Amino acid sequence: MSDNTTWQIESTILGGVQRTAEASQIATVARALEECADGMTSAASGWASASLAMQWHRSGTFMCPTMAGVPYAPGHASFPYRALDESTARTAAQAQELGGKLARMASLLRRAHSIYDDAESSARRSMNESLQMMTGIMPEYAGLGGLTFAFGSFVVGSIREGNINPIHAIDGLSWAHEGLMSGLGMLVGGINPIDGLRRTDEVNVAAGRLATLSAPIKGLVQGDILTVTEVRSNTEVVRASSSVADSLENLRRLGEKRLGKIELNSGLDYATIAIQRYRKEDGSSAWLVTIPGTDGKFDSPFGWAQNIELMSTNPSQRMRADSARMVLEAMEQAGIPSDEPVVLVGHSQGGIVAAAIASDMSNQYDIQHVVTAGSPVANHPIPAKTWVTSIEIEDELVAALDGAPNPTTENWLTIRGKATSIPGTGPTSESSASADGQCMPSGTPSDRSRDFSGAAVRDAPQRKEITHWLKYHQAAYQNATDLGSPAVDTHARHFEEIIDGELEQTRYFQGRMSHLPTSTKATAPAQRHAMRTFGG
Repeated sequence: MSDNTTWQIESTILGGVQRTAEASQIATVARALEECADGMTSAASGWASASLAMQWHRSGTFMCPTMAGVPYAPGHASFPYRALDESTARTAAQAQELGGKLARMASLLRRAHSIYDDAESSARRSMNESLQMMTGIMPEYAGLGGLTFAFGSFVVGSIREGNINPIHAIDGLSWAHEGLMSGLGMLVGGINPIDGLRRTDEVNVAAGRLATLSAPIKGLVQGDILTVTEVRSNTEVVRASSSVADSLENLRRLGEKRLGKIELNSGLDYATIAIQRYRKEDGSSAWLVTIPGTDGKFDSPFGWAQNIELMSTNPSQRMRADSARMVLEAMEQAGIPSDEPVVLVGHSQGGIVAAAIASDMSNQYDIQHVVTAGSPVANHPIPAKTWVTSIEIEDELVAALDGAPNPTTENWLTIRGKATSIPGTGPTSESSASADGQCMPSGTPSDRSRDFSGAAVRDAPQRKEITHWLKYHQAAYQNATDLGSPAVDTHARHFEEIIDGELEQTRYFQGRMSHLPTSTKATAPAQRHAMRTFGG
């Protein structure tokens, strides 16, 4: 890979608001463009063949005095081979370029308007079911095949990159992630193979079984006493938001600050979420809850074990997960009433928490919109009244842990991104960083002249990395927005209308797990504003 290589995300939009008549018209246009593209490609091949024929014919006249440069040779006529050869080659190249542009336009139309052949969805479903059956019935063969393919992908990807990079073992298997996970879920969950063909929640059933074992062990090791404390920030980490893109940026700032990837001098620590209150023109309030993902700290409620409970089919297990308990306790401390609209935005485990709360606490809170990034939430029973905007990257693995594609309803929109390398640009050529860690996303007015086939990933390294980082989901959302998708625009407006108002307050809440209640006296003065301790 060259030193100037970076990464971009090409997005595909699934679900969301669809208009059958409009979709039919756009599909017709897309097919017409594809037919024209095929015609141009065929024409390019014809002109290229003519160029080759011209060259061959010219090579057969090497004895001709005129071709040898003798002027006015008796009985010989001059023929402009060179000019014709150059003209045919140029025409072939132009036809090929035009065909490529037409094909690209058709692809952009299909991606922007969620227009796909039923055969594509059926093929994906068939592949998942086949892998599920193989994994559930013959796990040893499926495992061996998966390992073999992963190793091959690792070798080929590392050779192409010029570096030994184990990430290629994951991205090379992206096509099989959901099928393998559902098969493993069927095996662990004790689901009959025939029943497995009729359901999609095999992973969640398995998670429920595993949680009965993992939760007590986690409690013994980590403790089951959760302390939720309001903390103050030295800097403005989570800023005022007026869009999904703004909220994703705030989520990135809060999450990466917890992980130490950026320094904002905020004083905030891990296991911290943010709750904002917006005052609308009519005097009512709307709430925005920002929930980062797993941080893996020993006493954090956002540990690895909590993911298993959150993925269970059992609502009680989901709500007993420490991360869900922490967010609910913070919402109560913040004073969110049951009759005011709430938006939940989460990455990874934070997105699963958001989906679980929207599923199980719909009677206690008015959850109107959920945004998830890199979260396996396909089987969470989110009610139809709640709009869902999910962003996933094909090879990140985490989003595929649910073993199923997301529902494709009007209220559930999925943006699926694919990471591709783009040569000739620097890793940060389409972003700029300021001293506080803020990065300007691609797609700003100065960046609008670029090709909308993909959005650059800011601060991307030259070598392939795991695409579960939030910056890849931000690029996917940017590209989906650039495509001008009506479904994306409708979801964006719904989100914006909920929090359309003046930001009145941003509060931060921190969670800690222990075996014994934490003493209020032991808490730093700046963190003593609000605190509650309770058991599991």
